[in-house]
Amino acid sequence: MKDDDFPNYFLAGNNASLIAQSTYVNYVKWDLILMVCASGLAIYNYQEVDHKTFFYAISGILLLVATILSLVIKNKQYEDTWYRGRALAESCKTLTWRFITCSEYFESNLTTSESHRRFTKRITEIKDEFSDLNKELNAKLLALPIITDQMKLVRALPLSDQKQYYLQHRIDHQIDWYKNKADQNKSKYERWFWAIIVVQILALLSIGFLIKFPNCSFNFVGLFSTTSACFFSWLQLKKYQENKEAYITATSELNLIKQEAEEINSEETFSKFVLDSENAMSREHTMWLAQKRK
Repeated sequence: MKDDDFPNYFLAGNNASLIAQSTYVNYVKWDLILMVCASGLAIYNYQEVDHKTFFYAISGILLLVATILSLVIKNKQYEDTWYRGRALAESCKTLTWRFITCSEYFESNLTTSESHRRFTKRITEIKDEFSDLNKELNAKLLALPIITDQMKLVRALPLSDQKQYYLQHRIDHQIDWYKNKADQNKSKYERWFWAIIVVQILALLSIGFLIKFPNCSFNFVGLFSTTSACFFSWLQLKKYQENKEAYITATSELNLIKQEAEEINSEETFSKFVLDSENAMSREHTMWLAQKRK
């Protein structure tokens, strides 16, 4: 299913999360860049007072802007919107898949009006749980349908077709997504980790250079130390290691659950299969929220 095939609150939550994530990451990125630039201006020990004053002033301005960015990040709470918006979107997505596969609470023996009423009721409950996000949600997206035509079409399919559709568009798609994300996060973690080690070694070499040439006008220790700290902060922000482990766990669980698909021979067994699968996939954003609340 495409994003447009999901309910309005999925689209609004997903949109709010992506905007908040992009804004938060960009603000932090520029905050760190400004601190590195400020430390870079102190590399050379200028002899002229005018030169010192000029570069100290520029360094101060850069640090002031970095401080303002930090205050904006703190006050705007973009990270909260990022996490909460993602949780809202994923909760709506999980509920949608349960609805279109006639899983528990949305059984196929319900009338169309009753199944729609139940789905709308659950979406409303989820929306109320994330009422703090209302000011961040896009009104145009909220004006879109709660139950889309594609949702109605899949729900009307016979059991065998629903099973095939769910395996292909939910299970296989999610396994590929988790697998690719795990590999990407592993590679990025290793690159940034080694970058930190290299910069720290450069800082040590700079100290050794100053010990041998104490009268040298160049001092790279501050620049490399600040750069190392900024790289480490970026590594912590992106959570590459934690994400890799979470994605590997989810991939493993879904692969195990997928093996049970061969045993699906009734609506009851399919319903249980969908519930187990959705619980495994929802564990990721549930863990995100739990970590955020600590």
